[in-house]
Amino acid sequence: MASRTSGTADKVAGSAKDTLGSVTGNHSLQAEGKAQNAHGTAEDEAKKGQNRAEATGEGITGWAKQTLGALTGNDQREAEGRADRAKADVKSSLNK
Repeated sequence: MASRTSGTADKVAGSAKDTLGSVTGNHSLQAEGKAQNAHGTAEDEAKKGQNRAEATGEGITGWAKQTLGALTGNDQREAEGRADRAKADVKSSLNK
């Protein structure tokens, strides 16, 4: 799967081609730019979805660790669970 960086690069290049094609009347270049821009947008959205799914899994794992630590009196495991949940929250918020 492509990274968000390559998706963003495709969006920027596609926008430039679209604009240049529009300004010069080159409809082929304009269409190529629109297609590249759409491809970049799709790559970005796919990567965001993957990151959100990973964050959800990390949050569930963190919740389980935190709960198990609390039930067994294991402060270290409980703290690890809280840290995992916080990490998942940040990752999720960055991929909205």
